[in-house]
Amino acid sequence: MKDASIPQRSTGLLRGRAGRLRGMTSLLRAEAVPVPVRDALQVLREAGHEAWLVGGCVRDLLRGVAVADFDVATSAPPEAVLALFPRAVPTGIRHGTVMLPTHAGPLDVTSFRAGPTLRDDLAHRDFSVNAIAWDPASGAVVDPFGGAQDLVSGRLRAVGSARERFGEDPLRALRAARISAALGLEPEAAIEPAMQEARAALRGVARERVRREIEALLLAPGVAPALALLRRTGIEADIAAGTAVGAGLVIAMLPADLSLRLAAWLRGTHAESILLRLRFPRRVVAEVTRLVALHPIDARRLRGDVDVRRLVRRVGEAFLAQLFALREAEITATPAGQTESAAAQRAALAALRDRIDRVQRAGVLAIDGATIMATLGCGPGPAVGAALRFLTDCVLEDPTCNTRESLIAKLAEKGDGPPRGLAVELGDTPRTAGREAPGPHGHQDGREAPGPHGHQDGREAPGPHGHQDGREAPGPPNKGIR
Repeated sequence: MKDASIPQRSTGLLRGRAGRLRGMTSLLRAEAVPVPVRDALQVLREAGHEAWLVGGCVRDLLRGVAVADFDVATSAPPEAVLALFPRAVPTGIRHGTVMLPTHAGPLDVTSFRAGPTLRDDLAHRDFSVNAIAWDPASGAVVDPFGGAQDLVSGRLRAVGSARERFGEDPLRALRAARISAALGLEPEAAIEPAMQEARAALRGVARERVRREIEALLLAPGVAPALALLRRTGIEADIAAGTAVGAGLVIAMLPADLSLRLAAWLRGTHAESILLRLRFPRRVVAEVTRLVALHPIDARRLRGDVDVRRLVRRVGEAFLAQLFALREAEITATPAGQTESAAAQRAALAALRDRIDRVQRAGVLAIDGATIMATLGCGPGPAVGAALRFLTDCVLEDPTCNTRESLIAKLAEKGDGPPRGLAVELGDTPRTAGREAPGPHGHQDGREAPGPHGHQDGREAPGPHGHQDGREAPGPPNKGIR
C-alpha cells in the first residue's frame, strides 16, 4: 500500500525503522472495516464529498488491535450528512458531528474542523498518533505529522504546539497521561509544561468527561508512570487531593477491576466526596467507599476465632478477596530499604488468610437445622440458632468433630438434653433449676399473687401504654448492633 504522506525525514533516521513502518501500514486492510462503515464512506464520496476514517480507529488498526469505534471526517457540512442519511442523529451539531446508527454500532461523522481541507482538520487534532487519515477504498493514507512514525518510535507528540492544542481543549492535558498509559508512549518534553499551564482551565471541564479519562487511565497497563506525570503537573491533586505518592505502583499490581483500582488510588483520602464530585455511579461509590473503609484487612486485633468469624461477617466474602489483593499489592510496592518490614507484614497477612480459611471451613456444619430440631425435640425457634452457634464453636475448637455422629452426640450426650454452655440460650438456667414450684397464689413463698388489676395492694395496673396515668412507656433501650 502506497503511503505518500508520511513526512520525509532524513534517510538515515528512517532507514532503521522503515521495515516496521511498512509492516504497520500493511495492517490497514479494507476488510478490517465493517461493511456498514465502508458503505457510509461510499455514500458520502458518491455525493461529491471527501470522506476519511480518522483518529483512534486508524491508530488502533495500525497497532493491530481491535477497534471499538470508527470515526469519519468529511468535507460535507452536517446538514448535507443529515440529508444523505435520514436515520442520522445530530448529537454534536455545534461541533459538526452527526451520529449514524449502523449494524456495526454508532458511527460518528464530523465535518472538517478549522478549515475546508482534511489537513486543516488533522492540524487541530490533539496528538500526531490521532492525526492519521485513511481511505479504505483507495488505500490512501494521509499522515502529515508523522503519527505512524511516532507509534513505531514509542513517542507521544502534540500536533504542532502542545500549549495551543491544550488551550483548544484543556481535557487534552489529562488525555495525554491516559494515552501514554494506554499505548506505552513517552510524552515529548513540551507536553509536561503544557499540562501544568492547562491546570486552571481543566478545572472548568465537565466532571463526566474527566471521569471517563480517569477510568481509562486507571485500567491502562501504564498507569504508574501516567499517575506520576499527573502528580508532577499538579493535575492529580486538583482531581483527588491526598492520594499516596506510590499509588500508581500499587494499582499496577492489581487486576483491571475499576472499583479495586479506585480504592487503591484513593486510600487515605475522602474517597466518597471525590467519587461523587466526579459523577461516578452510586454502585461504584458504595463499593469503593467500603473497600477504603475496611482497608487494611489485617489492621484489626483478632483475639480468637469468634473475632475472625465476626470480621468475615462484617466484611462479606465478596470483599475479602479484593481486600487481600489490595493489601498484598500495597506490601509488594513497599519502597526499597523497608524489605524486613514488608516481609513481616506479608507473613502476618498470610497467617490471617489461614485463620479465615479455617474458620470458613469450620462454618459448614455436617448437620442442618432439621437434624438439630429432631435431636432436641423442638420446633423452629431461638433454640435452633443457639445450637448452631454452640456446634460451630465446638468445630472451631476441634475441626475433627465436624461429623454428623459427633455433632448429634454433643447435642444429646447421655440423653440429658442440651450440653452445658447451651443451657442458658435454651432457657434451662441454673437460677430456675431445682427451685420450688409456685404456690397456688403464684409465689413459692406464699405471697399473694397480684390481683386482677396487677398489684397485691389494689393499685391500678399500668394502662395499655405502660403507665398508670396513661403516659406512654419508653421503648426498649437502643443497644446498637455489634
